[in-house]
Amino acid sequence: MTGLPYQLAFVVLALLVAAAAKGWHLLRPRARAHGVAPTDIAPRIESEVPAPLLELAQPFVEEDEVTRLNVAAPAASDSRVKVAYELEAEEDEITSPLARILISAKGDSDRGQKRSANEDSLLFMPERSLFAVADGMGGYRGGAIASSLAVETLRETFERERFVGELRSDKTIPKRGRELASGVLQANWAVFKTAKADPSLSRMGTTLVAARFSPNKQRVYIANVGDSRCYRLRRGKLRQLTTDQTMRLVGLQGDGANDLLQAIGVTSDLAIDLLVDKPRPDDIYLLCSDGLSKMVGDPEIEQLLTRETDLEAAVYGLIELANDHGGKDNVTVVLIKVIERAVRAAGLGYQGWTKLPDHAVHDAAASEDVTVLGSVSCDDPTTIGPRPQPHVAVNRRRS
Repeated sequence: MTGLPYQLAFVVLALLVAAAAKGWHLLRPRARAHGVAPTDIAPRIESEVPAPLLELAQPFVEEDEVTRLNVAAPAASDSRVKVAYELEAEEDEITSPLARILISAKGDSDRGQKRSANEDSLLFMPERSLFAVADGMGGYRGGAIASSLAVETLRETFERERFVGELRSDKTIPKRGRELASGVLQANWAVFKTAKADPSLSRMGTTLVAARFSPNKQRVYIANVGDSRCYRLRRGKLRQLTTDQTMRLVGLQGDGANDLLQAIGVTSDLAIDLLVDKPRPDDIYLLCSDGLSKMVGDPEIEQLLTRETDLEAAVYGLIELANDHGGKDNVTVVLIKVIERAVRAAGLGYQGWTKLPDHAVHDAAASEDVTVLGSVSCDDPTTIGPRPQPHVAVNRRRS
């Protein structure tokens, strides 16, 4: 073959090779029980899955995106936010100058029975009513770095109030939810850039589930990427609020259905699930890594949370259950309870719901006839990493 036909054949062959190189790229293999979708399922998915879902299943990183790695934070993004509302939460309410809900929280993380290291991280940021759980992947070093970097970036985003990045959505994103999604987006970029910069970390990533409460708005905003979960216990009934972002979402059944569809740090853009809920008194929100959900069934979780009235005891009870059932993975548990309690602050000129500033809390606590219950109180307000302080959140009371 010579001349023009030979040149045409060469061009066609080059295009085929380029297409194969781009290929089906999902996630790096996980250093735990479930991996990512194998490449041989790609043709089946492409033929069976609707186009909008198929788009989410192909987060391929283009070359021009890699050149943007020197940017400190994404000024623009193709990331998408899927907004959903629970019952009553979609009704717009005026933000009160006073807190309508008060919360208390506890949490801890455990290596489990089988793992040599803990790759989970958790975030306590009570001054922002913000909590998160991240489950790292990518081996002993990479997974721990990915999860801790994700929650640290989320913390810094809210500390500096630096909410950047464009987010697309079919629905209007509430302001506080947009800020949370921005923090998740920046966490993704931080992990993604670090993985690209260090070949030894190229396979790392992490799941992330975060809950941000707005006491004055009486709302909670829950962002999720991956398969770490948020549950809610209400009136003795447990319900999973988040949806696992696994290959099951794009129609895969059987082997590989529980493999991750996406995770923090694997691609430059994300599909972030954002759920808005209206907390009620005595609700308990549970954030956890899959080290709990894959070891302990929902009925057992529900039974323990219903039976155990002490929040800290419930945290360790859930961790113990996971380990008793085999403890095949790291397990991280964060519990946030919604409390209905009026605050009487002597000499402060107000009686009723309030979110007192720090100096007012201390002044009020000094009074013999006052009960003060803050949103969350702890010695170290931000706890990050696989081994948090044992007393991450306590109620302050004096009677």
